[in-house]
Amino acid sequence: MGSLFDLDLSYRSDYGTFAGVDEAGRGPLAGPLVASAVILPDHFNNDALNDSKKLSDKKRRILLEVIKENALHISTGTVTASEIDRNRMSWAVRTVFKRAMKPLLQAADFFLIDGNSVSGLEAPARFLVKGDSRSLSIAAASIVAKVTRDDIMLKEHESYPQYSFHNNKGYGTAAHIRAIESHGPSPSHRMSFEPLKSMFPTGQLDLFSGKPNLPGRAAENSASRFLQRQGYRILEENWRCSAGEIDLIVEREGSVKFVEVKSSFSGLEETALRRIDIGKRKRIREAAVIWLAESGFSGTVSFLAVIVTPGGIETIPFN
Repeated sequence: MGSLFDLDLSYRSDYGTFAGVDEAGRGPLAGPLVASAVILPDHFNNDALNDSKKLSDKKRRILLEVIKENALHISTGTVTASEIDRNRMSWAVRTVFKRAMKPLLQAADFFLIDGNSVSGLEAPARFLVKGDSRSLSIAAASIVAKVTRDDIMLKEHESYPQYSFHNNKGYGTAAHIRAIESHGPSPSHRMSFEPLKSMFPTGQLDLFSGKPNLPGRAAENSASRFLQRQGYRILEENWRCSAGEIDLIVEREGSVKFVEVKSSFSGLEETALRRIDIGKRKRIREAAVIWLAESGFSGTVSFLAVIVTPGGIETIPFN
């Protein structure tokens, strides 16, 4: 039996059933912090399990399947980039551990956590420096957390391919920083981290570089790029008439959408949506009638709210 297994065996003998806990993603400039908690069977051992940082992506994914097949319990927790910016990293680490541990509070007598002591977890816990290379259970948790976070960043790459998240996973490589300088930050970036903090002192108001640092304009730039990635063609930006203004008019496959863009830098989509009240919707509809008459367009039309928050973009149809 390997030493990682032996250490787990001694902890079970002394303290009872435990879950190994580890996190991934403290250092990147973009993406979430992810933690996982894993309870392994008493007699399970696998000599290939080790600190996830010492394993290739292929090996981690193979071992993830082994862990899923054998673990008694697995749970994960995440803290978003916008939550990190609002609350800072010490809060984020404590919170991500609590979120990963919560589903296993009834199953585990205590939690064995990688790293230095963290206060305020509200559950029995012990901490083990370099635990991901000393404990089989923590090693398993480190693999689950790492692969989970990597998969999140692969999805982020689909939304924001200019940053090559599929390669850098949000870490501050030279190429990644050059991309930020060229394109500005995305909603996935941690605006409280350097060099983003110095590059964009107004935070998410500078979503795209080279534009006036006004919340409305930043949100409209973000919405425009988002819709273009969805296959829409921008027909008009800030189109004005006697009835009012339409932020964006877009077309895809012969259908036109009249778009109202709202930003919520608190991250509350419902707050932004409430600002599109009955009167505002009426003015947008009246302006749309004028645009249709002037353009001669006779296809299908609809109305869309695009809500831009630090955590992402939400689209909500309205009438």
